[in-house]
This record gives sequence, structure tokens and C-alpha cells, in this order.
Amino acid sequence: MKNAPEGIKKVCIVDDEADIREIYSLKFESEGFRVISAANGEEGLKLMREQKPDVVLLDLQMPVKNGMDVLREMKEDESIGSIPVVILSNVSDEKTFAKVGKFETHFYIVKALTTPQKVVDIVHEVLHC
Repeated sequence: MKNAPEGIKKVCIVDDEADIREIYSLKFESEGFRVISAANGEEGLKLMREQKPDVVLLDLQMPVKNGMDVLREMKEDESIGSIPVVILSNVSDEKTFAKVGKFETHFYIVKALTTPQKVVDIVHEVLHC
């Protein structure tokens, strides 16, 4: 299935930790979302280009291509540049916040401080649903 049925929002989770992808996939699916996921930035960009998710949850520290590189590539690609991005990372320093801020991301969530339900609520807010 390439696209989610009408009205069902598609979330792309890009995180190198399988447990994180699983936890968030289960939570979003239980809330009625369709979930696609990738283990690194390169896979994530490929999925975004192929499936055009409604929102992306993006980790910053990943192998192959990190989250900053993904943000940069997304903004340079008209086909995916307007997809809302929510940063979901455990990096929580001012320097990183400033770098991410240049890319017009919608939220910056520190994984260790936020429940999966809160992340779902934030995605609902981002998508106005």
C-alpha cells in the first residue's frame, strides 16, 4: 500500500533505535495513524520521497546520515521540503537547538522527558487533527 486511505494520516519515524521505532509505531497505530519507519537518515529520505508522509519524527544522532543532514536535504528537495518535522532526540543542548531552529522544525522533543502519548498529542497539533 503506497498511500494511506483517505483521512488516515501517515507518520514517518526515522530513528536508529529499533525499540524507539517499535514503541512509537505501536502508539501511533493504536491512535489510528499509518506508520512507516527507517533506521537511518538515508532510508528515511528514500521513504519520504516514495511515500510522502504527513509528518516526520526525526532523531538527530544516527548512522549513515544524521538528522541534520536529513533536514538539510529535505529543505533542498521541493517534493518533501514542506513535510512537517518533529525532532525526537535525546540531544538537548543550546548549540543543537540553534542549528535545528534554522530548519523551521515544528517541535523539538527530548525523548527521555516525553511520553509516547505526548508525542502523539504534539503530532495531532502539528497536523491540526
